[in-house]
Amino acid sequence: MATYDVTPANGGANAVGSLEAVAQHKAFLITVRSTADGSNTAVDLRAVDAAHGSLYDLILRELQPVMAFAADANTGVIHVIMDGHGVDAASIAARLAGFDGVGIDTAVALGTAITVS
Repeated sequence: MATYDVTPANGGANAVGSLEAVAQHKAFLITVRSTADGSNTAVDLRAVDAAHGSLYDLILRELQPVMAFAADANTGVIHVIMDGHGVDAASIAARLAGFDGVGIDTAVALGTAITVS
């Protein structure tokens, strides 16, 4: 038997087609790029992969995501779920730009959907 409590305090305004969270979590799509000249050159995150101190490892340690995924490809793309309190796309991009090999053209976007396979 289901109960239906649609009061706003209990999340009664959920809508199909939107990304919902019951905590302060946010999803972000990060595209790590290596330049600042607008050429949008993706960083191959597989370099020194699975080794302590790899760029991917450093990024995950910096951001401390709840979950993360980077495809085994030369795309520089990282999907993260993070505690969304006090962070936004711009602040994440600024934090990453401080790493050697990460350019200021690195793109970070707030996620609007999730695909799990």
